[in-house]
Amino acid sequence: MIIFSDRSPSISIVMPVYNGSCYLVEAIQSILNQTFRDFEFIIIDDGSSDMSVRVVQAFNDRRIILIQNTYNEGNYRSRNLGLKIARGKYICVMDADDISEPERLQKQFHFMEDNSGTGICGTFIRNIPSNISPRFITDCEQLKVAFLSNNFCSHPSLIMRKEYLDKYNLHYNEDYYYSADFDLCARGFRYFKIENIPEVLLQYRRHPEQISSAKFDEQTKYADTIRINQLIDFLGFILEEIPVVLHLNLMKRLPINSQDVDAATKWVRRILEKNNSLAYYKQEILEQFLFSSINHSVNIAFQNSNGIHK
Repeated sequence: MIIFSDRSPSISIVMPVYNGSCYLVEAIQSILNQTFRDFEFIIIDDGSSDMSVRVVQAFNDRRIILIQNTYNEGNYRSRNLGLKIARGKYICVMDADDISEPERLQKQFHFMEDNSGTGICGTFIRNIPSNISPRFITDCEQLKVAFLSNNFCSHPSLIMRKEYLDKYNLHYNEDYYYSADFDLCARGFRYFKIENIPEVLLQYRRHPEQISSAKFDEQTKYADTIRINQLIDFLGFILEEIPVVLHLNLMKRLPINSQDVDAATKWVRRILEKNNSLAYYKQEILEQFLFSSINHSVNIAFQNSNGIHK
Protein backbone atom coordinates (compact mmCIF):
# COMPACT_ATOMS: atom_id res chain seq x y z
CA MET A 1 0.00 0.00 0.00
CA ILE A 2 1.24 3.48 -0.88
CA ILE A 3 0.82 6.12 1.82
CA PHE A 4 1.05 9.78 0.86
CA SER A 5 1.47 12.61 3.32
CA ASP A 6 -1.01 15.48 3.24
CA ARG A 7 1.54 18.01 1.97
CA SER A 8 3.04 17.83 -1.49
CA PRO A 9 6.85 17.82 -1.53
CA SER A 10 8.97 20.29 -3.47
CA ILE A 11 10.61 17.56 -5.53
CA SER A 12 9.60 14.09 -6.68
CA ILE A 13 12.47 11.82 -7.67
CA VAL A 14 11.40 9.12 -10.14
CA MET A 15 13.67 6.10 -10.49
CA PRO A 16 12.80 2.83 -12.27
CA VAL A 17 14.84 -0.27 -11.53
CA TYR A 18 14.98 -3.56 -13.37
CA ASN A 19 17.32 -6.22 -12.00
CA GLY A 20 19.58 -3.46 -10.75
CA SER A 21 20.42 -4.65 -7.26
CA CYS A 22 24.17 -4.49 -7.98
CA TYR A 23 24.32 -0.68 -7.81
CA LEU A 24 20.98 0.09 -6.18
CA VAL A 25 22.17 0.71 -2.63
CA GLU A 26 24.55 3.45 -3.76
CA ALA A 27 21.90 5.08 -5.93
CA ILE A 28 19.27 5.15 -3.18
CA GLN A 29 21.71 6.27 -0.50
CA SER A 30 22.88 9.15 -2.69
CA ILE A 31 19.32 10.50 -2.75
CA LEU A 32 18.62 9.95 0.94
CA ASN A 33 21.87 11.79 1.76
CA GLN A 34 20.86 14.94 -0.12
CA THR A 35 21.27 18.27 1.67
CA PHE A 36 17.81 19.18 0.31
CA ARG A 37 15.30 17.16 2.32
CA ASP A 38 11.83 18.08 1.00
CA PHE A 39 11.25 15.31 -1.51
CA GLU A 40 9.46 12.06 -2.20
CA PHE A 41 11.40 9.22 -3.78
CA ILE A 42 9.28 7.16 -6.17
CA ILE A 43 11.01 3.89 -7.03
CA ILE A 44 9.31 1.71 -9.65
CA ASP A 45 10.43 -1.90 -9.67
CA ASP A 46 9.81 -3.01 -13.24
CA GLY A 47 9.27 -6.72 -12.66
CA SER A 48 12.75 -7.49 -11.34
CA SER A 49 13.73 -11.11 -10.72
CA ASP A 50 16.78 -10.28 -8.59
CA MET A 51 16.99 -8.76 -5.11
CA SER A 52 16.01 -5.23 -6.16
CA VAL A 53 12.72 -5.13 -4.22
CA ARG A 54 14.36 -6.42 -1.04
CA VAL A 55 17.10 -3.81 -1.38
CA VAL A 56 14.51 -1.01 -1.55
CA GLN A 57 12.46 -2.45 1.30
CA ALA A 58 15.55 -2.56 3.52
CA PHE A 59 15.64 1.25 3.60
CA ASN A 60 13.59 2.67 6.43
CA ASP A 61 12.67 6.09 5.06
CA ARG A 62 9.11 7.36 4.75
CA ARG A 63 10.01 9.42 1.69
CA ILE A 64 10.47 6.24 -0.33
CA ILE A 65 7.40 5.16 -2.30
CA LEU A 66 7.83 1.70 -3.84
CA ILE A 67 5.73 0.79 -6.88
CA GLN A 68 5.93 -2.79 -8.15
CA ASN A 69 5.00 -3.59 -11.75
CA THR A 70 3.61 -7.10 -12.07
CA TYR A 71 5.78 -7.68 -15.13
CA ASN A 72 8.54 -5.91 -17.03
CA GLU A 73 6.74 -3.01 -18.72
CA GLY A 74 9.79 -1.11 -19.88
CA ASN A 75 11.91 1.83 -18.76
CA TYR A 76 9.90 4.73 -20.19
CA ARG A 77 6.49 3.29 -19.37
CA SER A 78 7.67 3.02 -15.77
CA ARG A 79 8.91 6.60 -15.89
CA ASN A 80 5.55 7.79 -17.24
CA LEU A 81 3.86 6.04 -14.34
CA GLY A 82 6.15 7.94 -12.00
CA LEU A 83 5.30 11.24 -13.71
CA LYS A 84 1.58 10.57 -13.21
CA ILE A 85 1.76 9.92 -9.48
CA ALA A 86 4.47 12.49 -8.68
CA ARG A 87 3.19 15.33 -6.49
CA GLY A 88 6.26 17.55 -6.42
CA LYS A 89 6.59 20.98 -7.96
CA TYR A 90 9.62 19.56 -9.75
CA ILE A 91 10.46 16.06 -10.94
CA CYS A 92 14.03 14.79 -10.84
CA VAL A 93 15.17 11.88 -12.98
CA MET A 94 17.36 9.24 -11.40
CA ASP A 95 18.81 5.96 -12.65
CA ALA A 96 19.33 2.95 -10.44
CA ASP A 97 23.02 2.65 -11.33
CA ASP A 98 24.06 6.31 -10.88
CA ILE A 99 25.07 8.44 -7.91
CA SER A 100 23.74 11.94 -7.21
CA GLU A 101 26.12 14.38 -5.58
CA PRO A 102 24.91 15.50 -2.10
CA GLU A 103 23.94 19.03 -3.22
CA ARG A 104 22.33 18.01 -6.51
CA LEU A 105 18.69 18.57 -5.47
CA GLN A 106 19.43 21.77 -3.58
CA LYS A 107 21.29 23.38 -6.48
CA GLN A 108 18.80 22.28 -9.13
CA PHE A 109 15.84 23.38 -7.00
CA HIS A 110 17.25 26.88 -6.49
CA PHE A 111 18.18 27.16 -10.18
CA MET A 112 14.60 26.38 -11.21
CA GLU A 113 13.19 28.75 -8.61
CA ASP A 114 15.40 31.53 -9.96
CA ASN A 115 14.64 30.81 -13.64
CA SER A 116 10.89 30.57 -14.14
CA GLY A 117 11.18 30.30 -17.93
CA THR A 118 13.21 27.10 -17.67
CA GLY A 119 11.20 23.89 -17.91
CA ILE A 120 14.01 21.32 -17.91
CA CYS A 121 17.50 21.59 -16.51
CA GLY A 122 20.36 19.09 -16.62
CA THR A 123 23.83 19.20 -15.14
CA PHE A 124 27.36 18.22 -15.98
CA ILE A 125 28.23 14.63 -15.08
CA ARG A 126 31.28 12.57 -14.18
CA ASN A 127 31.56 9.21 -15.87
CA ILE A 128 32.26 6.13 -13.75
CA PRO A 129 34.80 4.52 -13.84
CA SER A 130 36.75 6.75 -16.28
CA ASN A 131 36.33 9.86 -14.11
CA ILE A 132 35.90 11.91 -17.31
CA SER A 133 33.56 14.92 -17.11
CA PRO A 134 32.19 15.95 -20.52
CA ARG A 135 31.25 19.61 -20.86
CA PHE A 136 27.73 20.03 -22.18
CA ILE A 137 26.28 23.10 -23.87
CA THR A 138 24.79 25.53 -21.35
CA ASP A 139 23.34 28.29 -23.57
CA CYS A 140 19.68 27.53 -24.30
CA GLU A 141 19.64 28.71 -27.93
CA GLN A 142 22.82 26.84 -28.79
CA LEU A 143 21.51 23.75 -27.03
CA LYS A 144 18.25 23.94 -28.98
CA VAL A 145 20.12 23.92 -32.30
CA ALA A 146 22.52 21.20 -31.18
CA PHE A 147 19.55 18.92 -30.46
CA LEU A 148 19.14 18.61 -34.22
CA SER A 149 22.14 16.31 -34.04
CA ASN A 150 22.00 14.67 -30.63
CA ASN A 151 20.81 14.77 -27.04
CA PHE A 152 23.13 17.09 -25.16
CA CYS A 153 21.40 16.74 -21.80
CA SER A 154 22.30 13.83 -19.54
CA HIS A 155 18.92 12.25 -18.86
CA PRO A 156 19.51 11.04 -15.28
CA SER A 157 20.67 14.54 -14.31
CA LEU A 158 17.43 16.26 -15.34
CA ILE A 159 15.02 18.23 -13.20
CA MET A 160 11.67 19.08 -14.84
CA ARG A 161 8.99 21.61 -13.93
CA LYS A 162 5.83 19.54 -13.46
CA GLU A 163 3.54 22.50 -14.19
CA TYR A 164 4.99 22.74 -17.70
CA LEU A 165 4.90 18.99 -18.33
CA ASP A 166 1.19 19.00 -17.46
CA LYS A 167 0.39 22.22 -19.31
CA TYR A 168 1.96 21.06 -22.58
CA ASN A 169 1.11 17.37 -22.19
CA LEU A 170 4.75 16.35 -22.26
CA HIS A 171 5.70 12.81 -21.33
CA TYR A 172 7.95 10.07 -22.64
CA ASN A 173 6.87 8.77 -26.03
CA GLU A 174 7.08 5.04 -25.39
CA ASP A 175 7.24 4.31 -29.14
CA TYR A 176 10.85 5.50 -29.07
CA TYR A 177 11.87 2.82 -26.56
CA TYR A 178 15.54 3.66 -25.95
CA SER A 179 15.58 7.33 -27.03
CA ALA A 180 12.41 8.80 -25.51
CA ASP A 181 14.36 11.25 -23.33
CA PHE A 182 15.93 12.74 -26.50
CA ASP A 183 12.45 13.23 -27.93
CA LEU A 184 11.02 14.69 -24.71
CA CYS A 185 13.66 17.41 -24.54
CA ALA A 186 13.49 18.12 -28.28
CA ARG A 187 9.74 18.75 -27.96
CA GLY A 188 10.21 20.74 -24.77
CA PHE A 189 12.20 23.42 -26.61
CA ARG A 190 8.94 24.39 -28.31
CA TYR A 191 7.54 25.71 -25.07
CA PHE A 192 10.30 26.68 -22.65
CA LYS A 193 14.01 26.98 -22.01
CA ILE A 194 16.17 23.92 -21.46
CA GLU A 195 19.57 24.45 -19.88
CA ASN A 196 22.50 22.69 -18.25
CA ILE A 197 24.06 23.77 -14.97
CA PRO A 198 27.85 23.86 -15.56
CA GLU A 199 28.65 21.82 -12.48
CA VAL A 200 29.09 18.08 -11.94
CA LEU A 201 26.09 16.99 -9.88
CA LEU A 202 25.77 13.37 -10.99
CA GLN A 203 28.13 10.43 -11.30
CA TYR A 204 27.06 8.53 -14.41
CA ARG A 205 27.98 4.87 -14.41
CA ARG A 206 28.99 3.23 -17.69
CA HIS A 207 28.78 -0.57 -17.93
CA PRO A 208 27.87 -3.17 -20.57
CA GLU A 209 24.35 -3.78 -19.21
CA GLN A 210 23.11 -0.16 -19.45
CA ILE A 211 20.70 0.74 -22.26
CA SER A 212 23.15 3.00 -24.12
CA SER A 213 25.58 0.07 -24.34
CA ALA A 214 23.35 -3.00 -24.58
CA LYS A 215 20.83 -1.39 -26.98
CA PHE A 216 23.12 0.93 -28.92
CA ASP A 217 21.89 -0.03 -32.41
CA GLU A 218 18.21 0.27 -31.45
CA GLN A 219 18.87 3.54 -29.65
CA THR A 220 20.56 4.93 -32.76
CA LYS A 221 17.62 3.89 -34.95
CA TYR A 222 15.10 5.70 -32.78
CA ALA A 223 17.39 8.72 -32.40
CA ASP A 224 17.61 8.96 -36.20
CA THR A 225 13.81 9.11 -36.38
CA ILE A 226 13.81 11.93 -33.82
CA ARG A 227 16.45 13.80 -35.83
CA ILE A 228 14.26 13.67 -38.94
CA ASN A 229 11.04 14.41 -37.08
CA GLN A 230 12.45 17.68 -35.76
CA LEU A 231 12.68 18.94 -39.35
CA ILE A 232 9.08 17.93 -39.93
CA ASP A 233 7.60 19.13 -36.64
CA PHE A 234 9.55 22.34 -36.12
CA LEU A 235 10.47 23.53 -39.62
CA GLY A 236 7.53 22.24 -41.65
CA PHE A 237 9.33 19.87 -43.99
CA ILE A 238 7.58 16.85 -45.41
CA LEU A 239 9.51 13.58 -45.42
CA GLU A 240 9.78 13.44 -49.20
CA GLU A 241 11.70 16.75 -49.21
CA ILE A 242 14.41 15.50 -46.88
CA PRO A 243 17.60 13.81 -48.15
CA VAL A 244 17.53 11.48 -45.16
CA VAL A 245 20.90 9.76 -45.50
CA LEU A 246 22.76 13.00 -46.22
CA HIS A 247 21.06 14.84 -43.37
CA LEU A 248 21.76 12.08 -40.85
CA ASN A 249 25.39 11.91 -41.92
CA LEU A 250 25.73 15.64 -41.32
CA MET A 251 23.94 15.55 -37.97
CA LYS A 252 26.00 12.60 -36.73
CA ARG A 253 29.23 14.10 -38.09
CA LEU A 254 29.80 11.11 -40.34
CA PRO A 255 32.03 11.42 -43.43
CA ILE A 256 30.60 12.74 -46.70
CA ASN A 257 32.41 12.57 -50.02
CA SER A 258 33.67 15.72 -51.73
CA GLN A 259 31.15 15.20 -54.55
CA ASP A 260 28.35 15.48 -51.97
CA VAL A 261 29.42 18.89 -50.70
CA ASP A 262 27.30 20.80 -53.24
CA ALA A 263 24.23 18.73 -52.31
CA ALA A 264 24.94 19.26 -48.62
CA THR A 265 25.35 23.00 -49.09
CA LYS A 266 22.07 23.25 -51.02
CA TRP A 267 20.32 21.24 -48.32
CA VAL A 268 21.70 23.42 -45.52
CA ARG A 269 20.53 26.55 -47.36
CA ARG A 270 17.07 24.99 -47.68
CA ILE A 271 16.95 24.47 -43.91
CA LEU A 272 18.04 28.05 -43.35
CA GLU A 273 15.32 29.32 -45.71
CA LYS A 274 12.67 27.43 -43.79
CA ASN A 275 13.94 28.71 -40.47
CA ASN A 276 14.22 32.26 -41.75
CA SER A 277 10.47 32.33 -42.30
CA LEU A 278 9.55 30.50 -39.09
CA ALA A 279 12.27 31.86 -36.77
CA TYR A 280 12.19 28.71 -34.66
CA TYR A 281 15.96 28.69 -34.18
CA LYS A 282 18.30 31.67 -33.87
CA GLN A 283 19.36 32.01 -37.51
CA GLU A 284 23.00 32.87 -36.93
CA ILE A 285 23.46 29.97 -34.50
CA LEU A 286 21.75 27.55 -36.87
CA GLU A 287 23.84 28.71 -39.82
CA GLN A 288 27.11 28.32 -37.96
CA PHE A 289 26.11 24.88 -36.70
CA LEU A 290 25.02 23.55 -40.10
CA PHE A 291 28.05 24.74 -42.05
CA SER A 292 30.40 23.49 -39.34
CA SER A 293 28.68 20.10 -39.70
CA ILE A 294 29.52 20.07 -43.42
CA ASN A 295 33.13 21.02 -42.74
CA HIS A 296 33.50 18.39 -40.08
CA SER A 297 32.02 15.62 -42.25
CA VAL A 298 34.30 16.58 -45.16
CA ASN A 299 37.35 16.63 -42.90
CA ILE A 300 36.51 13.19 -41.51
CA ALA A 301 36.20 11.82 -45.05
CA PHE A 302 39.57 13.39 -45.94
CA GLN A 303 41.27 11.90 -42.89
CA ASN A 304 39.79 8.47 -43.62
CA SER A 305 40.94 8.55 -47.24
CA ASN A 306 44.46 9.51 -46.20
CA GLY A 307 44.71 7.11 -43.29
CA ILE A 308 44.81 9.92 -40.73
CA HIS A 309 43.53 8.94 -37.30
CA LYS A 310 42.87 11.31 -34.45
